[in-house]
Amino acid sequence: MSAIKASQLLSLLTLSSTALPIGAYCYSQGVESAIDRGMVYDEASSIAYFHEVLEMLLVRFELPLLKRLMENYDQPEAFLYWANLYKASRESSELLAESQQLAFSLNAWIRDVLKKPVKVKKQLGYVPVYAQLCGELQLNVDEVLTAYAFAVLENQVLAAVKTVPLGQMSGQRILWELHQIIPDAIERALKLEDDQLSSALPNYAMLSMQHENQYSRLFRS
Repeated sequence: MSAIKASQLLSLLTLSSTALPIGAYCYSQGVESAIDRGMVYDEASSIAYFHEVLEMLLVRFELPLLKRLMENYDQPEAFLYWANLYKASRESSELLAESQQLAFSLNAWIRDVLKKPVKVKKQLGYVPVYAQLCGELQLNVDEVLTAYAFAVLENQVLAAVKTVPLGQMSGQRILWELHQIIPDAIERALKLEDDQLSSALPNYAMLSMQHENQYSRLFRS
């Protein structure tokens, strides 16, 4: 492996690490509501739920959108178009607040650790900030999408492990099964045309809105 490739891999691993201090562990992204309403209650139901997250949320929208943001990281007009589309897709106050908080924290990390100026406002949300940074670091698009998909799913699986609760080995079995289908998911996401992207997920939005009034909560979303 060349020094440049190794440096890029280390950058991607750092950005994907749960040790990155942006507070992602505080959020369940709807999983806690799904558990509260009996949709997720054991290993099998968890696997079914996360398959849907991968297919409906990531493949249809967030992954192809991330690709477009990275490809246009140095084209302000095109970048802003896709960034605004992402912001508009945050369909509840919790989802918007989560995305903006993560963006704020990632911007703080960029300033304090990389000593770089912030280029994307937190109001646009996490994915645009993440994409801009990955583009500037010249990271491979396929690898970034793979890392992003894993990070999103890992965070949600860990929320289920804590809340259902599931055992650690059960969580690992779920993640290992998801590993087997992520490569194909990435390939399909990369092939989507602009007019095929869709963030229409009414049930997902409703879970998020219901969480805002949920009686007992461990997570902020």
